[in-house]
Amino acid sequence: MIANIANLTRWEWFKLRRRWMLWIVLVFAILFAQLAVWGQFFSYENLQSTGGEITVPATLQQQQGRLPRTVACNDLLSGDQGRQPADLDVQVIAGLAAQCRQQAATQPARLARAYQGFTLPGSISTALVIVQALALILIAILTASAIGIDYGSGTLRSVLTQGTGRWPYLTAKILTLAILTALGLLVALATVAISSVIAGAIAGAAPSAATVTATWADAGLALWKAWVSVLPYLALTTFVTVVARSSAAGMAIGLGYYFLGQLLIALFSSLFSWFQNVADFLLVRNISAWTQGGAGTSGGFSSLGGSLPDATHAIVVLAIYTVALSTIAFWIFERRDVQGATVG
Repeated sequence: MIANIANLTRWEWFKLRRRWMLWIVLVFAILFAQLAVWGQFFSYENLQSTGGEITVPATLQQQQGRLPRTVACNDLLSGDQGRQPADLDVQVIAGLAAQCRQQAATQPARLARAYQGFTLPGSISTALVIVQALALILIAILTASAIGIDYGSGTLRSVLTQGTGRWPYLTAKILTLAILTALGLLVALATVAISSVIAGAIAGAAPSAATVTATWADAGLALWKAWVSVLPYLALTTFVTVVARSSAAGMAIGLGYYFLGQLLIALFSSLFSWFQNVADFLLVRNISAWTQGGAGTSGGFSSLGGSLPDATHAIVVLAIYTVALSTIAFWIFERRDVQGATVG
């Protein structure tokens, strides 16, 4: 049985590597990982050159109809009249300078955090924040495509009639996708490591106040959590694709649940206080809680609906989702008759 699954897995890899979809997904993962590194790098460079920035509301500007804008603290604190904003009152400039002096106390720590964000090993965790969220979207597309293509083309019946067992067939599909997810994360992080070395060389030595807080153990744990967090979504997309016998339905529901689900959580949590308890058992919300270690609220979709569950709660819920969805998908796949080609 194991040898049969291994052979089917190798055959699935042979088929997938010839499809553009796989490589397009990998390119997207690499590009977004690079965005995380270089975004932190340019943020660090901007913080160094400006000393931090203060937003000037439109109401404080002398000219009417202007939009809020930012001014550099280095300009405000320079004492050079030529670098002061010409359209602001002296009292306004003095107030902004006072804010800059308050920010100056935290400037070394901000520089240190930004520097760690684009240099190794901290850049690994930084990149995984973006790549992990993107991986959920990409795995929904790739899973629905890989499983649904045999339904859509009508080749599933011929494959099964040649003696391929249903259980080994679906297992090989899922196993191949799980392995490719891990390899994709590793490839994306390898490019992050290269970019981090380049960015670190350009930026120069670390800020004097920098202390080593990010470790390779943290990076490894972040990678492990990112990969594990994708497995429940892989199970969800597999379940939908098998039930609908359609790659289009798998993609649509997989992607729709990711985006629409979070917005509905925010809406109902604001309307009904009791919905927070329901939201804590929904899939994507627990994926966010698991990858962030139950660190409370965060940016993006994951912060909608209040604080996140703790990591222990999250991994238990994710395990239940993974086992339940996979079991139902296998049960349906084993018992249902295989039809001819479908529309998508």
